[in-house]
Amino acid sequence: MKKIFLIVGFFSVGLYLLPSQAMIGPEQLISGEFDSKEKGETPWWDEDQSAAQQNWDEPDPLEPLNRAIFGFNRVVDGILFKPAAIVYNETLPDFAKTGVSNFIDNLFSPVTFANNVLQAEGKQAAHTFFRFLVNSTIGILGLMDVAKEMGIPGEPATLNQTFAKWGIESGPYLMLPLYGPSSFRGTYGMAGDWFMNPWFYVAQNKYRRANHHHQQRNLLYSLYGLDLINRRAQLINALNDVEKNSLDPYAAIRSIYFQKQREMEQRVGNNSQKK
Repeated sequence: MKKIFLIVGFFSVGLYLLPSQAMIGPEQLISGEFDSKEKGETPWWDEDQSAAQQNWDEPDPLEPLNRAIFGFNRVVDGILFKPAAIVYNETLPDFAKTGVSNFIDNLFSPVTFANNVLQAEGKQAAHTFFRFLVNSTIGILGLMDVAKEMGIPGEPATLNQTFAKWGIESGPYLMLPLYGPSSFRGTYGMAGDWFMNPWFYVAQNKYRRANHHHQQRNLLYSLYGLDLINRRAQLINALNDVEKNSLDPYAAIRSIYFQKQREMEQRVGNNSQKK
């Protein structure tokens, strides 16, 4: 019971520290690769990153500021988010953590759908709409990914990805306070995704009788905080290995971030070429 109270306390603090950044969609430092071990693939944190760290062409004109923010993030993470993530991992069974991930992904479906449309991905937009409809009903508000069992897996789509498809460069690297690695394009995309999310406007409408005291806003922010802890829990092994095996964790994270961005750009480009 004490562990459950600890989790609630930690993500309650997280929701007030990070309401706008926590829930930006499934795209993050490692996008869609948490299950790589299940597929028999080598996760990126077990790969040889020496070559990547020798590639210094990543645009980082704000490196002194970024390193200072990186140091701040490490302190806050060590005090707050990492301990909460460890308790979260030790307390919740795997099926519950899967349910949390499924629920958050389903909650983000309207933004995914909007980006599918902006990317002119009609087939994927139809899949996203169908997934949201099925998972929100049969899947009990998205706790179960029924659509995936039906052969329609989810494919994240964010505004950062949309900008990449439109040919907009990522721009300089940015280490955001509390959130972590990003870029100019990624930051604008994150903000755009936030304002594109219809649940944000529903939760902010205090004129509805059921929301006079912002109950729905507080619930939404609580879900954002839970999403933050859930993401950090998924990254525990990855970030521990980066810290242990990298002479310069900042440079390693930066290289990995740009590597994943290039892979995303190639994937988006390949999708557009198939049309």
